[in-house]
Amino acid sequence: MKNLYISAAEYDYHTLLKVAEMAGLAGIVGFHEAGDSYLVSFPDGENTDALINDYKSRLKDLENNIWMH
Repeated sequence: MKNLYISAAEYDYHTLLKVAEMAGLAGIVGFHEAGDSYLVSFPDGENTDALINDYKSRLKDLENNIWMH
């Protein structure tokens, strides 16, 4: 498993879930509270790094779309 830490001050749990759904990762990644952050766990595989990068990119795109409108 590879993990991604995301600050709870920047994103809420529901946003993280929505982005997982948009990326086709619902049910594939795991979400856990980790102090003041969330831990997003991705399964090991050949494309794990690509999945993490795609997830982070979609999260940033969603943030940009919210603030642009």
